[in-house]
Amino acid sequence: YDYLFIVGKEFNVKPGYPNLIERIESALLSCGNDFDNNDNPFECGFDKYTNIDSEVEFVGKDILQKIHSKGISKKLMGIMIDAKNINVSHSIEIKDQNDTNIGELRSGVYSPSFEKVIGICMINKPFWKLPQECQIVINENTIKGKLCALPFI
Repeated sequence: YDYLFIVGKEFNVKPGYPNLIERIESALLSCGNDFDNNDNPFECGFDKYTNIDSEVEFVGKDILQKIHSKGISKKLMGIMIDAKNINVSHSIEIKDQNDTNIGELRSGVYSPSFEKVIGICMINKPFWKLPQECQIVINENTIKGKLCALPFI
């Protein structure tokens, strides 16, 4: 990176990162927000980076092989919520039309591109079928949402 900053000096190149809207729209996952040590690579869509059939031995390989053969019970998905703002400081339950808990919102932000709140959520297996209508409680108001695939853009 030092070389990048040297050659980019005339353009004022400096370290940076995407803002929250860009991060969620592009499904750039955040460790600690969207997934943590309670989730596995298959649930988070990282299976294309996880080669459990390799001859290489690594920590957790046996467990990942068992998970892969058994299948996962939850996975990260997108959600569009009919709201103009949201504050996600903790996991927020997502429910179906029958008030059954189907998962949890992990990150969310208002997206000017979609003119509504979008988010990244962990959804339980029986509810992966798209489109899936859902509801979420924000500031004591029940608001409609719809599950979708990631990335948004």
